[in-house]
Amino acid sequence: MKKKFLRFVSLAMCVVMLFSGSMLGTNAAQPQEENAVADTVMKGLYNTLNVVVEGLVKTICTIYLDPNEWQHLDNYDSDEIGFMPGRENYQTQAAENAVWELGYAKKSIVPEDIDSGKYNLGRDLLNKYAEGVYDDQCIRVTVLDDNSGEGAVVLAAVDALGVTSTDTRSIRKAILEYCEENDIKVASINISATHAHSALDTQGVSTEFFTKLLAAFWMNLLGLDNMTIPGLETAESFKQHFIDTSVEAIKEALGNMEEGKLYFTEIDMSEYFKDKRELISKEDLPETASFCFVPASGNAPTYISDITCHATSFSASNGLVGSDYIYYIDEYIKQANGGNFIMIPGAVGQVSRDIEVDTTGMTEYEEKGADARYLGKHLGEMIVEADYATELEPIINVKHRELFITPENSILTLACEIGLVNNKIFYTGSGFGRTYCMATEMGYLEFGNKIGLALFPAELYPEVFWDDEITGGANWDGTEWPYDSLATAVEGVKTYAVSLTNDAIGYVLTDNNFAFMGHIIGEEIADETLSVGKHTGSYLVTEYYALLDSLK
Repeated sequence: MKKKFLRFVSLAMCVVMLFSGSMLGTNAAQPQEENAVADTVMKGLYNTLNVVVEGLVKTICTIYLDPNEWQHLDNYDSDEIGFMPGRENYQTQAAENAVWELGYAKKSIVPEDIDSGKYNLGRDLLNKYAEGVYDDQCIRVTVLDDNSGEGAVVLAAVDALGVTSTDTRSIRKAILEYCEENDIKVASINISATHAHSALDTQGVSTEFFTKLLAAFWMNLLGLDNMTIPGLETAESFKQHFIDTSVEAIKEALGNMEEGKLYFTEIDMSEYFKDKRELISKEDLPETASFCFVPASGNAPTYISDITCHATSFSASNGLVGSDYIYYIDEYIKQANGGNFIMIPGAVGQVSRDIEVDTTGMTEYEEKGADARYLGKHLGEMIVEADYATELEPIINVKHRELFITPENSILTLACEIGLVNNKIFYTGSGFGRTYCMATEMGYLEFGNKIGLALFPAELYPEVFWDDEITGGANWDGTEWPYDSLATAVEGVKTYAVSLTNDAIGYVLTDNNFAFMGHIIGEEIADETLSVGKHTGSYLVTEYYALLDSLK
């Protein structure tokens, strides 16, 4: 999706791409000092392109009429929009008679008429319709409570490229109504996306781009909801189906609560992963945080694993719906001990699989999912056989912080303006002086005063969380990344990054390594076009520290 999107943004990119290709080709034969000069010139050209494209798109955003539902920031209402601040008190010891409770549920979100050819896969900007199902696309839910009276915590994960804050908060509001009717206290509801690239589109980014681009202007002019554009009925019905199914799954998990014990371990899965940029060595890739809940009843365990690896095993040409290796981890665990599984995504950045699968004797159909099956089997085996030696006391702490990010990259604003995604945008000022901000959030979730999960609303790069020593201090603009690892920011607690939780605002990496349209330059540079902007990394880290300050 990223590369195709750029081609629609600026024809100038093609010229620059050709120019950079010729320069890169000659660099190999030039002396080192000449290479340095060429690199400086090339960076200057790309930075200039950044300014030109940003200016062009920002002008379009100013001229383009805003959707009718966009509001002035003064009219923002946290409660109405579905924000949850978390638990009121920070606990340093288990409450009297405290005990772990966990409920689990899993539901498929694949429509019954998936073979109709009218549902969009969520991988590319242009329409790509699903041809059928390879394995499944699900929402998995765990609900945890320590019986302190502070309220339960919902951790849900949807097999999808991303889920917007708007849809997350729609799910929350429905659950909160249900909990009020049934006298259930819930303090935190979190919806993550597993970032599976072969799943149906839950955001709208892969649905009728040109139709939206042309029609949204008139819909905005008439004050109509731009998601009512003719021809988008199927996309909207699927989105509602996904929301409704998610609500039902969370209700089911709330009804399945049982007592037990919670254990934790770290798992080194690096032999199966790699950083595609070749900036992070295997030994520096983040380890997987894995929890195992063992019911007192003797029922099957539930595993919660924070895995740092893209779910991109299926080729870009694949037309079948699937959840990649996640489905096969789930399948392996179910066969191994009858257990339940939920995967939450780590700071995935450009981390992907590093495996070789022998497909000899496989049919073309079997080959499609060969990598996913291989990875799922081996990761599932590691999760089940790990030594969960750390028992966690029944203590939960959770806080959320609302954020209002002003996009430095107007491409994201335009995407919202034409209804490509439904993230909530607010504005201040008016006319050409109008500025925009995006409402989102981050969270901190802690178990047993020992293990924490930092819940980020974006596709986080590992070096943002673990500090850029793991990339050798690689940077684009020659400056330093001033932040230490966030993993030990809370005294006595080891914290792990969780991406794409409660929103999907694009890539986030260290400010000094932000290179707009980076993939044109080379594979070692990331593509930040689908990002809020250069300073999003430092903004989120700063806000994360502010969130931690509010804990106690």
